Amino acid sequence: MKPLNLDNRPCSPISSNCVIWQGPDIPCIKLCTGDTVSDIVFKLATELCTIMDTLDIKNYDLSCFDLAVCPPDTFQALIQFLIEQICASQSIDTTRVTIGSTCPDCVVTVAPCFVVNGQTTMQLVDYVTAIGNRICNIIDQITLINTQLTSILIRVEALENAPVPVTPTPTIIINCAIGSLSAGGSYAIDTVLDSLLNNTANGYCTLLDILGTPAEIGDALVPACAFGTDVTTDPNWTGTPTTLAESLTNAWIVLCDVYAAVSTGLVNTDNTNSISLDLTGGVLTANIQDTGWVDLSGFAWYGTYNTTNRRVPQCRRIGNAVHFRGVVMIPLQDPANGLQPLIWDYNGTAPLTDTYFTNTTVAPSVTGTGSVVLNNGGSITFNQGISVIPISVLDSGTNFDNNYTLSHKLAFRFIRIDSSPTYSGTLTSLLKPIITTDKKLALALIKDFEETAGTNGTPSNPYSTSVANNVISHVRAGEFVPRFQNSGSVMASSPNSGTLDTIALPAPLAPDTQYVGNTKLDYDSTLTYPFSCDANDETNLGGFGWVDLDGLIAYVDPCTPDIKNYSCP
Repeated sequence: MKPLNLDNRPCSPISSNCVIWQGPDIPCIKLCTGDTVSDIVFKLATELCTIMDTLDIKNYDLSCFDLAVCPPDTFQALIQFLIEQICASQSIDTTRVTIGSTCPDCVVTVAPCFVVNGQTTMQLVDYVTAIGNRICNIIDQITLINTQLTSILIRVEALENAPVPVTPTPTIIINCAIGSLSAGGSYAIDTVLDSLLNNTANGYCTLLDILGTPAEIGDALVPACAFGTDVTTDPNWTGTPTTLAESLTNAWIVLCDVYAAVSTGLVNTDNTNSISLDLTGGVLTANIQDTGWVDLSGFAWYGTYNTTNRRVPQCRRIGNAVHFRGVVMIPLQDPANGLQPLIWDYNGTAPLTDTYFTNTTVAPSVTGTGSVVLNNGGSITFNQGISVIPISVLDSGTNFDNNYTLSHKLAFRFIRIDSSPTYSGTLTSLLKPIITTDKKLALALIKDFEETAGTNGTPSNPYSTSVANNVISHVRAGEFVPRFQNSGSVMASSPNSGTLDTIALPAPLAPDTQYVGNTKLDYDSTLTYPFSCDANDETNLGGFGWVDLDGLIAYVDPCTPDIKNYSCP
């Protein structure tokens, strides 16, 4: 609807919601001072519609009167019709009113809306007059309402045609930086809200991804472990935290207690055979438990030079593993010292020193400290047949969990075969180093394996039958020494092809060339062995050795008491 006063200058268009009624309250239409024009127009229009509906003749049903003529077509005609009907109900013949009649000076019953203080009757004249006045008031009110409606409609149309007012977005000053928004700056609320929620650096959604949901944070508040009364007696401790602050407070209490315990030495350390712990100045360090290299027991007869040059057999415990190194020699008897072990010293450089070089004894020392035990089955046990592991490495009650060995090694004995000039020779044997469960060190001969094979170790079983005896010395005193490098010696090769038969030679044999099958070996014509030696017999192995223990490792059973803090099955 277009406004009636299109040219409303100098007035400025304004919303009807912004114009208020400053007149007095009008109770009959529920209009109050301060109501907006929008409220007033609505209330007046509602009252007007109600009145117009009331005055509309079509809303009244007069069928009960059984009218023979046309019904009233105006509200005034309706009132007149009702008056006549009232008079008729009072037995008043309105067409025959005569002088002396009581009506219109008569009493009639009034409608409920005219009852005052319980008075339900009025003089007809007064009643009609009251009805007329009421109708006139209604007509005046309708006229006034129509006038006000016209004015209101004009204003409403003016407001409808006015441009929509632009309301500026409120701003807010933020006290901390949010993404690109600086602390202390003033920004529109929608900009602040967007950064607060969606900023990838410190927005709510990012924090939610990092910190977790409230439910997840709530799950994290529950302590993962139980604590003793020394912690829970702290006045700031919360037994069942329900907030992040309470949970963090508990964590700090525990951290502070741990720090106090470490820094004041309340925490004790206990070493194991694998790890050595040290707590100094609040710093806890852990080192692998290592005994360092320790000389084996029973080898004190090694001379000073051998000790200085680390030829003495040694062991070293690291955790539950014991490592071995050094050179094992079989001691010779010393007749000048009650057959106890002869001190062995060796220096192969000038000035040459070898206390075993000129000795013609073959028997190992079986008497005194460091002597050996001979097993006629083909083995030699050191240190008088007892443990060679010092108690600084393993206590006396701790053994290895098994026997440990190395493969057979070539053992040597250096001998003098001529004194003018001095010539040396070498005797050889095959020996297998063994460290037993009960910590004994032994050397097993090939004889030991020959006797064991198929005979359950019968000592009387023939031995020195293995082809391994090709490298084992079996020499006799006064017999000639072989020369393997001589041109006439043929061991692994032959100048002739085909099969070579054994050549029978007249006895006695010449001291130069001997034939055995297709083997030809030259013997020196002047050098002979100074003593007899069967290097596959334990009783002839005195002075043999140079058997290194490098690589031999034995293990301690982890379930022994010597291994602390080990959970055994």
